[in-house]
Amino acid sequence: MKSSFTKTTLITSCILAALTANAHADETAANHGDTQPPKTESETLFNFYGELGLGGHVALEGDDKGRYADGTYIEAGLAIEHGNWFGLAYMEGWTVQADDEGNAWATGHGWGGFEGGFNRFYVGYRTDAKTEFIVGRMDSSLDDVQWWGDPTVEYGYAISNTRDVHLGVKIQNLEGKLRYSVSFAPESDFSEDDALVHFGKYDSFADQWKDKNAMVNGYLQYDLTDDLTLMGGGEVRNNDGGELLLLGAEYKNFATRVWHDTDKGNQESFGSESGIQTSAWYEAAQGVYLSAAYNYANFDGDNGDKEITSYINAGVWYEYGNGAFATAFDSRFGVGSDTEIGDAQVFAMQYFYW
Repeated sequence: MKSSFTKTTLITSCILAALTANAHADETAANHGDTQPPKTESETLFNFYGELGLGGHVALEGDDKGRYADGTYIEAGLAIEHGNWFGLAYMEGWTVQADDEGNAWATGHGWGGFEGGFNRFYVGYRTDAKTEFIVGRMDSSLDDVQWWGDPTVEYGYAISNTRDVHLGVKIQNLEGKLRYSVSFAPESDFSEDDALVHFGKYDSFADQWKDKNAMVNGYLQYDLTDDLTLMGGGEVRNNDGGELLLLGAEYKNFATRVWHDTDKGNQESFGSESGIQTSAWYEAAQGVYLSAAYNYANFDGDNGDKEITSYINAGVWYEYGNGAFATAFDSRFGVGSDTEIGDAQVFAMQYFYW
């Protein structure tokens, strides 16, 4: 517990230092800026946007060779802004394959149902200095940068930070050379039984918030030069849920991330994980991006199990129609001492944006 409080203090101290710097900048601007008349009216802005992806995965070897695993999804939401206030209601969902016996996520079978719900539903306030205070259902701060430094299309390794939170608070400022974000969430026992939106027997979307620890996570980013950005982040969880530390650097088209989680859990065991990802991308033509990454993670289970994840993924992203369409391809191959990735796979998807 002492180490948890120490790491919580370190994370909080970094965030408070950034907040203090921004507060000083606000005071300086107020003392030296031109006097402006107060705005008597603020226009309310609405923006409905979303995306649709059609496609999925196919195994290149093994028992499921040639069988299709659907990844089709849709998401959309309404963003509202009124002066310094803003809010978002956003839903996501995807198809669920099922076999003849009704088992979900059955590769090579047809459509069985749909799973989805609100993953973001929040209200926020943005100061004139661009500091944002957000309350509601949202992505955690580390979830916002889940794929930072990973330009690959689909198969990049997912670090074990908390992602969506059922109810939380976020404070962030994403402007300037020094950027920060910190989020807090209490314990949650929200489940699909409590959800207002339900899509049938295959829908367990809200169960992601069942039996969740309280947590605080956040990050700092700093542009050391125009081409070099450094990032440091962390997460602390209660009930002996462990801590996660994350460091990364991005230089032009190259990036590396390293992390250590003292208590990463899965369905069978709990234990610690250390990992590294290094990646690169290249714009081969207008709107055509080639990307590749090497991913490695070493999991030591409390029950003695050891799992090595080691693989390369590489693909291409083609964006066109002024950003309204994209076609993507990715591939994944286990290398070295890998014990988890198994059979090679390919991924293809057509995206539509509005």
